[in-house]
Amino acid sequence: MVKRLYGLAITALILVSTLAFSDDEIIVDLILPVKNNTLNVLSKNIANNPYFTVNSYINTPPEDDAKGDILIIVSEKLLPLLSDNRYKAKFALYVNSLEYLDKDIENTAALFSDQPLFRQVSLIEAIFNGKPIQLGIAYQNKKYEKILDDLSNTFSSMKINIREIDNVNIIRSINKIIQKNDVLLSTAENNIYNSDTIRSILLSSYRHQTLVIGPTEGFVNAGALGTVLSTPDQYTLDIIKMVNQYITTKKLPPSQYPSNFSVKINYSVAESLGLNIPSEEELRMLIPDGEIQ
Repeated sequence: MVKRLYGLAITALILVSTLAFSDDEIIVDLILPVKNNTLNVLSKNIANNPYFTVNSYINTPPEDDAKGDILIIVSEKLLPLLSDNRYKAKFALYVNSLEYLDKDIENTAALFSDQPLFRQVSLIEAIFNGKPIQLGIAYQNKKYEKILDDLSNTFSSMKINIREIDNVNIIRSINKIIQKNDVLLSTAENNIYNSDTIRSILLSSYRHQTLVIGPTEGFVNAGALGTVLSTPDQYTLDIIKMVNQYITTKKLPPSQYPSNFSVKINYSVAESLGLNIPSEEELRMLIPDGEIQ
């Protein structure tokens, strides 16, 4: 009996020691691009998990004596930090998918800031309730070619007009697409859709009564009709899941779009265009779930 109790006690001590060791050794260095309230909340939410400990830094990782085991950088501004080979694994959070994939970075998994075009086109289909429309999409990055071809085959209720444009006169090229289509779907290509071009694009869309969808909530606030987006809480859940998957399996998960998402509609724009659009919650229910790589 004494031997049995002694054996149980030793087993319990080993288990407790193992758990304590595991908790102590899993340190994540979270590198933020700036210090502000939004990112501070993000950092605290990521730290509030049962799988690993988080140390937060601004712009630069810690010295060797304070370095953790896993690195998470936030935003494409910090992509150069992923060249740091001192870490067992590296994660890129809230990074533009095109900018990340163009870097071809090893030993890293990314959670993209943009949404897959399939979701944005699904939103357009939900808004128009399957009515036939003309959808215009401009692109420059060659990675879009297969994606856009697949969209044309998937959404039979709309005619998708795809056009590759160059940098000679982006605004003029987009205006031609706006004039010939019912909806302009803007992509995550920052060289096309940015703070310098948004005003001209939206003014042209109003003039021709063409709807603009995506690519960010900022565009919707500025006057686009709507977009699909993910909230900070949804990003937090995904990155925690990805890091824990690596801790559990010692294998990096694939880079991916956020698994959970919401719909944002500018109802003032909808009203000015004479559109009667369902609620954001109703539209969200019409967009298929599931992970998209």
